[in-house]
Amino acid sequence: MDKNLIKFAPLFMGLSEQDQRILADNFTEGRLSTGEALFRAGEQSDALYLLAQGFARLTSQSGQSLATLGPGSVLGEASLFRNIPQDVTATAVADIEYWRLTDQKLRAIVLDHPAIGITLSNNFGDMLAQMEDYLVQRLSRTEELSDLPHNTLQALASKLQAVELVENQPLYTAGDEPPGLFLIEKGSIELRPEPGSDEQTQVMRSGALLGVLPLLTNKPSAHDAVALELSMLWGIPTDQFQTLSNQHRGLRRSLGRKVRARLGKSDQAKAVARLAEMPIFADLAPDVLRAIAQRMTLQYTSAGERVYRMGESGDSLYLIENGEIELTAENASGVIEELARIGSGGFFGEMSIFTGQTRTEDATATRHTNLWVLDKSELDALAAQRPEISAALSQGLAARLAAEQSEDEQRFRHFDLFESLTNEELGQIIPYLHPTRFGAGEQIFRASGSSDSLYLIERGEVRVQTFNGGSWLLGPGESFGERALLTNQPHSASVSAESDVDLWALSKNDFNGLVNQHPGLAINLTRILGQRLAESNAYSPQAMAGGGGAIGTASQQISAPYGSPYGSPGDAQYYDDPNYADTAPITAAQRRRAAAAQQMSRGGQRVGFGAWFRNLSGMAKLRLAVIILLLIWVLGIAAPSALMALIRGARTVSDAFLPTSSSGALAAVYSLGSWEVAAQDQESARAIALADRMVPPTATYTPLPTQTPLATNTPLATNTPLPTNTPSVPAFVQGYVNVEAQSQAPAAAAAAAPAQEQVQAAALAPRAWDPRLDRLGVRVEEANVPAGQPYWRLIEAMWWNEKEAGGKHHIYVEVLDENGSRVIGQPVTVKWGDGQYDGVTEDKAYPDYGFNYQMYAAGNAYDVIVDGLPSDKLVGAGMGDLDRPRYGIHTAFRLIYQRAIKQ
Repeated sequence: MDKNLIKFAPLFMGLSEQDQRILADNFTEGRLSTGEALFRAGEQSDALYLLAQGFARLTSQSGQSLATLGPGSVLGEASLFRNIPQDVTATAVADIEYWRLTDQKLRAIVLDHPAIGITLSNNFGDMLAQMEDYLVQRLSRTEELSDLPHNTLQALASKLQAVELVENQPLYTAGDEPPGLFLIEKGSIELRPEPGSDEQTQVMRSGALLGVLPLLTNKPSAHDAVALELSMLWGIPTDQFQTLSNQHRGLRRSLGRKVRARLGKSDQAKAVARLAEMPIFADLAPDVLRAIAQRMTLQYTSAGERVYRMGESGDSLYLIENGEIELTAENASGVIEELARIGSGGFFGEMSIFTGQTRTEDATATRHTNLWVLDKSELDALAAQRPEISAALSQGLAARLAAEQSEDEQRFRHFDLFESLTNEELGQIIPYLHPTRFGAGEQIFRASGSSDSLYLIERGEVRVQTFNGGSWLLGPGESFGERALLTNQPHSASVSAESDVDLWALSKNDFNGLVNQHPGLAINLTRILGQRLAESNAYSPQAMAGGGGAIGTASQQISAPYGSPYGSPGDAQYYDDPNYADTAPITAAQRRRAAAAQQMSRGGQRVGFGAWFRNLSGMAKLRLAVIILLLIWVLGIAAPSALMALIRGARTVSDAFLPTSSSGALAAVYSLGSWEVAAQDQESARAIALADRMVPPTATYTPLPTQTPLATNTPLATNTPLPTNTPSVPAFVQGYVNVEAQSQAPAAAAAAAPAQEQVQAAALAPRAWDPRLDRLGVRVEEANVPAGQPYWRLIEAMWWNEKEAGGKHHIYVEVLDENGSRVIGQPVTVKWGDGQYDGVTEDKAYPDYGFNYQMYAAGNAYDVIVDGLPSDKLVGAGMGDLDRPRYGIHTAFRLIYQRAIKQ
């Protein structure tokens, strides 16, 4: 190739001889005859052309002649460099010879020799599309962006613009609004701190990013950025960055994780005031606080990003300049609970600067948040120079530990069981108490089940049910299951959660450990439990309350078990002294002592049968009648039959005497040889077995169905009969379809409706709607689309409460086509306020939904649509439960959209 063609072409001016040779080696020669087209308007550009001989005419799409170009001219470069289709047609008006440089070869040249691409970009007046591959590679090599996916880097690279600075020319100055994000291609930039700052000047060289924190935090620049020499940078303006970061959320997260900077002068002044308000620093002099503030750094955390995780070592104190942080932890039941939400002006993580202990909770930003961070290492280094800081930290730690101990003691002091223990004894017990939670209706233990724990009620209520129909409620501050710690007997009552209930459990093994380690405590605790058990027996011998729990206190819903020789807590006869009727509040201990005293004042005499029978509830009377009928059946029918069975050679009397289910229950009792009731009192064991058949099952917690049938489509009729056991839905959604829907599939297939009618039928199918969504204020805005047009229809909307969500707080979305098959790569948008998140459905394994979005706002914060067609909109999703919809309780939404035809 004649190198003069490149040398004298304006597009290639400024290239070194070596660069010109590199380009020349990648051109290929070609020829065209008169009338042949070099390229045509509308074709995708894939090369540029350099004419060596002949002439070519350029015409518009309408056929208008634009120009005739001869040797040395470059054709097609504009469309190639912008990566767009050709906008003109080039036709040979005489035989021509040309040299051709393809897009693929140009990209390879730029990747290996970026200076060529930069020179061509300058000559062209805009960045070459072929520079994108190089810029993606360049961006991926920066520490701040190295973990971003290729599509995000490519989107960022496409927005970058070339910026040239001469020596001593400023890029931006301190106090300016953030101008954008910059990557140094060549040269060096000096960062000069504000006057009066103790921060050192920094020199940034090729490959460094500039302007990150001001851009993320929306704060003025804290430095002057000045070129030390002729420099070239790549930059993206602030407005374009904000738009791009909304489309690619990982961009902000990646930058925020890696970039910190010292606080500016104005922020330091604010930090001094904030530190002075904290108890641990309140007594320090202003100059000491200023020294601490100068060591603090600014950190940006994007919404949804964790500041730290549970189990990580604690090394920093955080002050929130603006934004919000959610603290969460996993309870004993495995459910993620919100501990606190801390807003602007708050602080967290302070214990780490005292002890460096591991984190006991997760800290997550619920919105874009600016943090002022004080590292323990920085504070320790400063404390070595300023003894007053060490003294303040020591005093703060002592005060904090004392406050925590006092808080724990006060928290557990309201339990009746602990009211007479000393602070020292209570402090020895607290570490052995383990939190647990049961949902409303869930059974905690069942009568005749083995006993292994004592339970204390922190929140909610439980119901105790005895064999003989007795039933009462226990509430906060009360306990049940004491018998487990003192005997080896099984539970004599069933206990279930009347509402959602939080409990503290003390296991028998831990109690035995306390006995061995602290004999004095063991004696005191055993004495209290013994009194509780004795008082419970005095209260109602028939109810055997020790196995089911202590007698209720504050709950005014208590219904005394049958045979209760005294009235209810509101009656004047509830205590022997009528004045008790006007005494409020009445504690559980007072009630038990009065009950026991009243029983003793009666000389230990039991109430007569008539009075006892009159006090029975209607259900208890009915059960008594059933028991009498059962005894008549046993004596009149079963006993003679048993005798005949023995004569005929029955194996045991119990096999012949008891019905099959009763025999099984009794055998189960006998099989537990450690139960003293089975070993010592066979009649009691038989009674347990019979009663076990009579007691109706306790209501248990049953969550709403999580598998809801999809609206399925009917396949076209064929002459081949469909198998009756083949569901008419794709395999990946079979898990969402219940048995009823599957059983109806063959019948639906036999309907043989035309394909268009199938889509219409799907659109007319009723929407599967969780009724709890109405109570949450969630609704659907129907797509505004004319009849007969396709749209995205919401065919299912389900909600998970805190227990069902299992710690997740997401919006899950599945998108199906008209045949019920998953649509992959379908854009989905979640909107809130003035922001939104755009994602696409992925090919995930069942039962995962194709798209999910993690919620961080409570109430009716989010709306959901599917893009590409008009779409039904789910309005008002957000965290929170039915009772506390505005709290950050972890709940989840499951949505299924399907392409349908509007009716």
